[in-house]
Amino acid sequence: MAHDDLTPEQDRDDIQDMSAPDAGVQSPDAELTPRERAMEIFRTRAYEGESLRMGQVLRRVRETLGLEIADVSRDTLMRKDYLMWIERMEVGELPRGGYLSAILNTYAKYLKLPEKDVIRVYSQECGAVEEVHSDAPVPKIGDIAPERSRWPLALAAATVLIALGAGAVGVSQMVRPSVELAPQTGVVAVNGARDSLFAEADAASRPVPKNLPLELVAVKQGWLEVRGADGTIFRSRVMAAGESYFPRLQAGWTVSARDGGAFEWRVGDITVGPLGPEGAPVFSASIDDQIGRAADAATPAMAANGGNKATR
Repeated sequence: MAHDDLTPEQDRDDIQDMSAPDAGVQSPDAELTPRERAMEIFRTRAYEGESLRMGQVLRRVRETLGLEIADVSRDTLMRKDYLMWIERMEVGELPRGGYLSAILNTYAKYLKLPEKDVIRVYSQECGAVEEVHSDAPVPKIGDIAPERSRWPLALAAATVLIALGAGAVGVSQMVRPSVELAPQTGVVAVNGARDSLFAEADAASRPVPKNLPLELVAVKQGWLEVRGADGTIFRSRVMAAGESYFPRLQAGWTVSARDGGAFEWRVGDITVGPLGPEGAPVFSASIDDQIGRAADAATPAMAANGGNKATR
Protein backbone atom coordinates (compact mmCIF):
# COMPACT_ATOMS: atom_id res chain seq x y z
CA MET A 1 0.00 0.00 0.00
CA ALA A 2 1.37 3.45 -0.92
CA HIS A 3 1.82 5.91 1.87
CA ASP A 4 0.68 9.61 1.74
CA ASP A 5 3.64 12.00 1.68
CA LEU A 6 1.76 14.64 3.76
CA THR A 7 1.79 14.68 7.53
CA PRO A 8 -1.55 15.02 9.41
CA GLU A 9 -0.66 18.62 10.35
CA GLN A 10 -0.04 19.59 6.70
CA ASP A 11 -3.30 17.91 5.68
CA ARG A 12 -5.34 19.99 8.17
CA ASP A 13 -3.67 23.24 6.99
CA ASP A 14 -4.62 22.52 3.37
CA ILE A 15 -8.24 21.85 4.30
CA GLN A 16 -8.40 25.16 6.23
CA ASP A 17 -6.89 27.05 3.28
CA MET A 18 -9.50 25.61 0.91
CA SER A 19 -12.44 26.46 3.16
CA ALA A 20 -11.32 30.01 4.06
CA PRO A 21 -12.83 32.82 1.92
CA ASP A 22 -10.61 34.83 -0.36
CA ALA A 23 -9.41 37.80 1.69
CA GLY A 24 -9.00 39.90 -1.46
CA VAL A 25 -12.69 39.60 -2.49
CA GLN A 26 -14.97 42.22 -0.92
CA SER A 27 -18.74 42.57 -0.96
CA PRO A 28 -19.92 44.98 -3.70
CA ASP A 29 -21.83 47.02 -1.10
CA ALA A 30 -18.65 47.50 0.96
CA GLU A 31 -17.21 49.76 -1.77
CA LEU A 32 -20.30 51.97 -2.14
CA THR A 33 -20.85 55.26 -0.34
CA PRO A 34 -24.16 55.83 1.51
CA ARG A 35 -25.34 58.02 -1.38
CA GLU A 36 -24.49 55.33 -3.94
CA ARG A 37 -26.25 52.64 -1.86
CA ALA A 38 -29.29 54.89 -1.55
CA MET A 39 -29.47 55.44 -5.33
CA GLU A 40 -29.05 51.69 -5.88
CA ILE A 41 -32.06 51.06 -3.61
CA PHE A 42 -34.07 53.64 -5.56
CA ARG A 43 -33.00 52.22 -8.94
CA THR A 44 -33.74 48.56 -8.12
CA ARG A 45 -36.59 49.26 -5.64
CA ALA A 46 -35.26 46.39 -3.58
CA TYR A 47 -33.43 45.98 -0.28
CA GLU A 48 -31.63 42.80 0.79
CA GLY A 49 -33.55 40.79 -1.80
CA GLU A 50 -36.96 42.21 -0.83
CA SER A 51 -39.01 44.13 -3.40
CA LEU A 52 -40.13 47.55 -2.12
CA ARG A 53 -42.99 49.89 -2.85
CA MET A 54 -42.13 53.57 -3.28
CA GLY A 55 -43.05 54.48 0.30
CA GLN A 56 -40.67 51.76 1.56
CA VAL A 57 -38.02 52.98 -0.89
CA LEU A 58 -38.18 56.47 0.64
CA ARG A 59 -37.77 55.00 4.10
CA ARG A 60 -34.81 52.77 3.15
CA VAL A 61 -33.11 55.64 1.33
CA ARG A 62 -33.56 57.88 4.37
CA GLU A 63 -32.18 55.23 6.72
CA THR A 64 -29.25 54.49 4.39
CA LEU A 65 -28.33 58.18 4.46
CA GLY A 66 -28.41 58.08 8.27
CA LEU A 67 -31.41 60.39 8.60
CA GLU A 68 -34.22 60.23 11.15
CA ILE A 69 -37.80 61.37 10.58
CA ALA A 70 -37.09 64.24 12.99
CA ASP A 71 -34.15 65.38 10.84
CA VAL A 72 -36.27 65.53 7.70
CA SER A 73 -39.10 67.29 9.55
CA ARG A 74 -36.73 69.90 10.95
CA ASP A 75 -35.03 70.64 7.62
CA THR A 76 -38.16 70.65 5.43
CA LEU A 77 -40.65 72.06 8.00
CA MET A 78 -43.02 69.17 7.23
CA ARG A 79 -44.92 67.43 10.02
CA LYS A 80 -43.45 64.15 11.26
CA ASP A 81 -46.78 62.34 11.10
CA TYR A 82 -47.16 63.36 7.43
CA LEU A 83 -43.73 61.89 6.64
CA MET A 84 -44.52 58.65 8.47
CA TRP A 85 -47.85 58.33 6.60
CA ILE A 86 -46.03 58.89 3.31
CA GLU A 87 -43.51 56.12 4.08
CA ARG A 88 -46.32 53.75 5.13
CA MET A 89 -48.34 54.80 2.05
CA GLU A 90 -51.30 55.65 4.26
CA VAL A 91 -52.38 58.51 2.02
CA GLY A 92 -55.92 58.44 3.38
CA GLU A 93 -54.59 60.09 6.53
CA LEU A 94 -53.28 63.12 4.60
CA PRO A 95 -55.49 66.18 4.01
CA ARG A 96 -56.89 66.65 0.53
CA GLY A 97 -56.19 69.53 -1.80
CA GLY A 98 -52.67 69.00 -3.14
CA TYR A 99 -50.78 67.90 -0.05
CA LEU A 100 -49.79 64.48 -1.44
CA SER A 101 -47.88 65.69 -4.49
CA ALA A 102 -46.48 68.69 -2.62
CA ILE A 103 -45.10 66.53 0.22
CA LEU A 104 -43.73 63.91 -2.20
CA ASN A 105 -42.02 66.62 -4.25
CA THR A 106 -40.41 68.18 -1.17
CA TYR A 107 -39.40 64.82 0.33
CA ALA A 108 -37.88 63.51 -2.92
CA LYS A 109 -35.98 66.75 -3.47
CA TYR A 110 -34.62 66.58 0.09
CA LEU A 111 -33.40 63.00 -0.47
CA LYS A 112 -31.98 64.07 -3.87
CA LEU A 113 -34.21 61.65 -5.79
CA PRO A 114 -35.96 62.38 -9.12
CA GLU A 115 -39.14 64.13 -7.98
CA LYS A 116 -41.26 63.32 -11.05
CA ASP A 117 -40.39 59.62 -10.94
CA VAL A 118 -41.16 59.42 -7.22
CA ILE A 119 -44.57 61.10 -7.65
CA ARG A 120 -45.48 59.02 -10.71
CA VAL A 121 -44.60 55.61 -9.22
CA TYR A 122 -45.97 56.45 -5.77
CA SER A 123 -49.31 57.64 -7.14
CA GLN A 124 -49.67 54.52 -9.29
CA GLU A 125 -48.93 52.21 -6.38
CA CYS A 126 -51.27 53.89 -3.90
CA GLY A 127 -54.12 54.58 -6.36
CA ALA A 128 -53.90 58.38 -6.07
CA VAL A 129 -53.34 59.08 -9.77
CA GLU A 130 -56.41 61.33 -10.08
CA GLU A 131 -55.38 63.44 -7.11
CA VAL A 132 -51.85 63.91 -8.46
CA HIS A 133 -53.18 64.88 -11.88
CA SER A 134 -55.44 67.48 -10.30
CA ASP A 135 -52.51 68.80 -8.27
CA ALA A 136 -50.22 69.51 -11.20
CA PRO A 137 -47.98 72.62 -10.86
CA VAL A 138 -49.86 75.88 -11.27
CA PRO A 139 -49.27 77.22 -14.82
CA LYS A 140 -48.45 80.85 -15.41
CA ILE A 141 -51.27 83.01 -16.73
CA GLY A 142 -49.60 83.34 -20.13
CA ASP A 143 -49.59 79.55 -20.57
CA ILE A 144 -53.34 79.05 -20.08
CA ALA A 145 -55.08 78.74 -23.45
CA PRO A 146 -58.53 80.30 -23.85
CA GLU A 147 -61.53 77.98 -24.11
CA ARG A 148 -62.47 78.60 -27.72
CA SER A 149 -65.64 76.53 -27.56
CA ARG A 150 -67.34 79.11 -25.32
CA TRP A 151 -66.67 82.14 -27.54
CA PRO A 152 -69.63 81.67 -29.94
CA LEU A 153 -72.06 81.30 -27.05
CA ALA A 154 -70.62 84.35 -25.28
CA LEU A 155 -70.84 86.47 -28.45
CA ALA A 156 -74.43 85.40 -29.07
CA ALA A 157 -75.40 86.24 -25.48
CA ALA A 158 -73.70 89.64 -25.72
CA THR A 159 -75.52 90.42 -28.98
CA VAL A 160 -78.90 89.58 -27.46
CA LEU A 161 -78.19 91.74 -24.39
CA ILE A 162 -77.13 94.70 -26.56
CA ALA A 163 -80.28 94.40 -28.69
CA LEU A 164 -82.52 94.23 -25.62
CA GLY A 165 -80.75 97.21 -24.07
CA ALA A 166 -81.09 99.31 -27.23
CA GLY A 167 -84.77 98.45 -27.47
CA ALA A 168 -85.40 99.38 -23.87
CA VAL A 169 -83.66 102.74 -24.33
CA GLY A 170 -85.72 103.48 -27.45
CA VAL A 171 -89.03 102.67 -25.73
CA SER A 172 -88.13 104.80 -22.70
CA GLN A 173 -87.31 107.76 -24.92
CA MET A 174 -90.65 107.51 -26.72
CA VAL A 175 -92.72 107.18 -23.53
CA ARG A 176 -90.81 109.65 -21.39
CA PRO A 177 -91.89 113.31 -21.84
CA SER A 178 -89.27 115.73 -23.01
CA VAL A 179 -87.99 117.92 -20.21
CA GLU A 180 -85.71 120.80 -21.03
CA LEU A 181 -83.09 121.23 -18.33
CA ALA A 182 -81.28 124.44 -17.69
CA PRO A 183 -77.51 124.17 -18.05
CA GLN A 184 -75.65 124.16 -14.74
CA THR A 185 -72.04 124.82 -13.96
CA GLY A 186 -70.22 121.65 -12.97
CA VAL A 187 -67.65 121.56 -10.18
CA VAL A 188 -64.91 118.94 -10.15
CA ALA A 189 -62.94 118.31 -6.96
CA VAL A 190 -59.21 118.04 -7.62
CA ASN A 191 -57.94 118.32 -4.05
CA GLY A 192 -56.33 114.85 -4.03
CA ALA A 193 -59.05 113.20 -1.94
CA ARG A 194 -59.65 109.44 -2.36
CA ASP A 195 -62.86 110.05 -4.34
CA SER A 196 -61.35 112.62 -6.72
CA LEU A 197 -60.47 112.13 -10.37
CA PHE A 198 -56.98 110.99 -9.41
CA ALA A 199 -58.04 108.29 -6.95
CA GLU A 200 -57.61 105.53 -9.52
CA ALA A 201 -54.07 106.41 -10.53
CA ASP A 202 -51.87 103.44 -11.26
CA ALA A 203 -50.71 102.01 -7.93
CA ALA A 204 -47.40 101.00 -9.42
CA SER A 205 -46.54 104.66 -10.07
CA ARG A 206 -46.81 105.54 -6.40
CA PRO A 207 -43.52 105.88 -4.53
CA VAL A 208 -42.89 102.92 -2.25
CA PRO A 209 -42.32 103.96 1.38
CA LYS A 210 -38.82 103.27 2.58
CA ASN A 211 -38.43 99.76 4.07
CA LEU A 212 -42.09 98.82 3.47
CA PRO A 213 -42.25 95.44 5.28
CA LEU A 214 -44.88 93.81 3.05
CA GLU A 215 -45.11 90.10 3.80
CA LEU A 216 -47.27 87.08 3.04
CA VAL A 217 -48.36 85.24 6.20
CA ALA A 218 -49.90 81.76 6.29
CA VAL A 219 -53.01 81.90 8.46
CA LYS A 220 -53.32 78.14 8.01
CA GLN A 221 -51.27 75.45 6.34
CA GLY A 222 -51.16 75.80 2.57
CA TRP A 223 -49.00 75.51 -0.54
CA LEU A 224 -47.36 78.68 -1.90
CA GLU A 225 -45.19 79.42 -4.93
CA VAL A 226 -43.28 82.68 -5.51
CA ARG A 227 -41.69 83.34 -8.91
CA GLY A 228 -39.42 86.06 -10.22
CA ALA A 229 -40.05 88.03 -13.41
CA ASP A 230 -37.83 85.59 -15.34
CA GLY A 231 -39.64 82.52 -13.99
CA THR A 232 -37.13 81.72 -11.24
CA ILE A 233 -38.87 79.91 -8.36
CA PHE A 234 -37.91 81.44 -5.02
CA ARG A 235 -40.34 79.40 -2.92
CA SER A 236 -42.52 76.41 -3.76
CA ARG A 237 -43.63 74.36 -0.78
CA VAL A 238 -46.25 73.85 1.90
CA MET A 239 -46.07 76.58 4.54
CA ALA A 240 -47.24 75.97 8.10
CA ALA A 241 -49.61 78.33 9.88
CA GLY A 242 -47.71 81.35 11.17
CA GLU A 243 -44.90 81.19 8.58
CA SER A 244 -44.24 84.35 6.60
CA TYR A 245 -42.39 85.36 3.44
CA PHE A 246 -41.07 88.80 2.45
CA PRO A 247 -41.10 89.12 -1.37
CA ARG A 248 -39.04 91.64 -3.31
CA LEU A 249 -41.08 94.69 -4.30
CA GLN A 250 -41.15 96.42 -7.71
CA ALA A 251 -39.37 93.45 -9.28
CA GLY A 252 -42.23 91.91 -11.25
CA TRP A 253 -42.60 88.91 -8.93
CA THR A 254 -45.77 86.79 -8.85
CA VAL A 255 -47.36 84.47 -6.31
CA SER A 256 -49.59 81.38 -6.71
CA ALA A 257 -51.47 79.37 -4.08
CA ARG A 258 -53.91 76.49 -4.03
CA ASP A 259 -56.03 78.27 -1.40
CA GLY A 260 -56.03 82.07 -1.50
CA GLY A 261 -57.69 82.19 1.92
CA ALA A 262 -54.73 80.40 3.52
CA PHE A 263 -52.53 83.51 3.17
CA GLU A 264 -52.91 87.21 3.85
CA TRP A 265 -50.87 90.33 3.16
CA ARG A 266 -49.52 92.14 6.20
CA VAL A 267 -47.40 95.15 6.99
CA GLY A 268 -46.13 94.58 10.49
CA ASP A 269 -49.19 93.99 12.67
CA ILE A 270 -51.53 95.56 10.09
CA THR A 271 -53.55 93.17 7.91
CA VAL A 272 -53.81 94.50 4.34
CA GLY A 273 -56.10 91.73 3.05
CA PRO A 274 -56.24 88.07 1.98
CA LEU A 275 -54.24 86.76 -0.96
CA GLY A 276 -57.45 85.46 -2.52
CA PRO A 277 -60.92 84.02 -1.81
CA GLU A 278 -61.26 81.23 0.72
CA GLY A 279 -60.78 77.82 -0.92
CA ALA A 280 -60.07 79.27 -4.37
CA PRO A 281 -56.70 78.94 -6.16
CA VAL A 282 -54.63 81.99 -7.07
CA PHE A 283 -52.69 81.97 -10.35
CA SER A 284 -49.58 84.17 -10.77
CA ALA A 285 -50.94 87.20 -8.88
CA SER A 286 -48.74 90.29 -9.16
CA ILE A 287 -47.01 91.20 -5.91
CA ASP A 288 -46.48 94.79 -7.05
CA ASP A 289 -50.27 95.26 -7.30
CA GLN A 290 -50.39 95.11 -3.50
CA ILE A 291 -47.93 97.95 -2.96
CA GLY A 292 -50.56 100.71 -3.13
CA ARG A 293 -52.93 98.95 -0.71
CA ALA A 294 -50.10 98.13 1.66
CA ALA A 295 -48.77 101.69 1.59
CA ASP A 296 -52.24 103.12 2.30
CA ALA A 297 -52.76 100.71 5.19
CA ALA A 298 -49.30 101.24 6.67
CA THR A 299 -48.99 105.02 6.25
CA PRO A 300 -50.66 105.98 9.59
CA ALA A 301 -48.64 103.42 11.55
CA MET A 302 -45.39 104.31 9.80
CA ALA A 303 -45.96 108.03 10.39
CA ALA A 304 -46.56 107.39 14.08
CA ASN A 305 -43.41 105.25 14.22
CA GLY A 306 -41.08 107.74 12.60
CA GLY A 307 -41.87 107.19 8.93
CA ASN A 308 -39.80 104.09 8.25
CA LYS A 309 -41.57 100.96 9.42
CA ALA A 310 -44.92 99.77 10.67
CA THR A 311 -44.91 98.50 14.21
CA ARG A 312 -44.56 94.77 14.69
